[in-house]
Amino acid sequence: MSLQSKLFHGDPNLEAAAVADSAHITLGCSGPYVNKIQAALIVVDGADISPDEMQRRAYGPSTASSVLAYKQERNIINRSYETQADNIVGKMTMASLDAEMLKQEALPRAPIEIKPVSFSVVRPPRSSALVSFLFSSQLLGLDGAAGSAAVSGPSIVPGPSRIASPSIAPNVVLELRRNSIGSISVIGASFGDVVVADPSIVKIAPDAPVPPSDRALVVDDPQTFKVFSGKTLGRTRITASSFGSSAFIDVVVKTFFDPPNFVAGVNHAHKPSGRYADVQAHPNNASGFFGFMLDKACPLMGPAALVGLAKQAMFSDKPIALKHLDAYLTVGKGADFVEDNNIRDWLTRDPGIRHRLKREIFPPGKKPKGEGHFFFDQSEFEVEDFRFAFGSIDRVDFQVDFSQDTVRVWFQDRYEWHPVYPFYDFQAGDGVRETNCLHAALVELKTSGAADFWMKGQAEVALSQIIKP
Repeated sequence: MSLQSKLFHGDPNLEAAAVADSAHITLGCSGPYVNKIQAALIVVDGADISPDEMQRRAYGPSTASSVLAYKQERNIINRSYETQADNIVGKMTMASLDAEMLKQEALPRAPIEIKPVSFSVVRPPRSSALVSFLFSSQLLGLDGAAGSAAVSGPSIVPGPSRIASPSIAPNVVLELRRNSIGSISVIGASFGDVVVADPSIVKIAPDAPVPPSDRALVVDDPQTFKVFSGKTLGRTRITASSFGSSAFIDVVVKTFFDPPNFVAGVNHAHKPSGRYADVQAHPNNASGFFGFMLDKACPLMGPAALVGLAKQAMFSDKPIALKHLDAYLTVGKGADFVEDNNIRDWLTRDPGIRHRLKREIFPPGKKPKGEGHFFFDQSEFEVEDFRFAFGSIDRVDFQVDFSQDTVRVWFQDRYEWHPVYPFYDFQAGDGVRETNCLHAALVELKTSGAADFWMKGQAEVALSQIIKP
């Protein structure tokens, strides 16, 4: 018959010790199963076990001495070959400990709690769609997932640190900056475990000279644990479990406290060639509707007239792109173009950038990313106004604040035109477009005051907007 207590049931080492002499647990053994024996001895017999042995999960001298005392008190002796109790955990000892722990677990207990001691916030309510998406990605690729195996089949006990329905209620979140230290207080989890789901984001250690790791033993009630963040942004969960009950707190490492680090894109700096007549003779436009139109118009019009035609035919229904073009031609004179509102509008209205961000933040089959950057190609836009306004963006940066479920996006990219002819400086990334001669006309207008400029801005939107269909 298998072990019945929640603490022992299903543990292969303890289940084996309960039925086979060859699986006795003796001096020198180590592992999570040894912690369970130590915890049971403390609970049912008030055993005095070395904290060092408990942290190392080691069946050392003090554990062996406590086992001997337990067996002597209860006269646990296999009289077929023994005359007195020993310090080994075998079939009779496991049966006795299991029965006593079963009685202990039946006693009423206060819910386990985890309370933040350092800075924390209350997370806003989450939509059911966001909760479902976050939950589906929570366990993917977590480096510390194996550490939770030390807790056997917890049944969550509701408490202040756990919200029964996170889709409609807020939750407390511990916030940390990169490479910093926070604290939590664990209440009601004596002789249990505190486990970090993803130790690449944070690690924990008790208030003692113990190296941080993905788990720690709870030996006091209450007990304070330090939480150490590294350089990785993101979210994880710390769970405290004891005798089949548990509670959790979410932890977020973020840098939204600081301004974004703008990394400028490539400045191609195309210069006028003075050879617009050669452009007119060979428009060099790729095929397409605009290419066909410009093939007819370019030989007949100078740069300013061709750009005027393009503004009517191509930009009149694209207000954001038209503002950028006007800034290039006359208004901006090379000054930075503040894109904050346009980026927010882009994230709100263009499914193309939302789909890309969703893949970047939640890469399939991998754990979520708290930050990153990517090249955004013109072909990825689904709203033409933004494609004409921004063009390909060399680098789009993002950071995610999982405590407030927001995404910050920013970029600094050059607004410029890229004609492809032998008499212009050809740069990496330049390619023949269906508007190639228009690009040449716009570069030639630099002799009349047109000027490239930096598009620079940032915006924050709700994470739920990014993952929506």
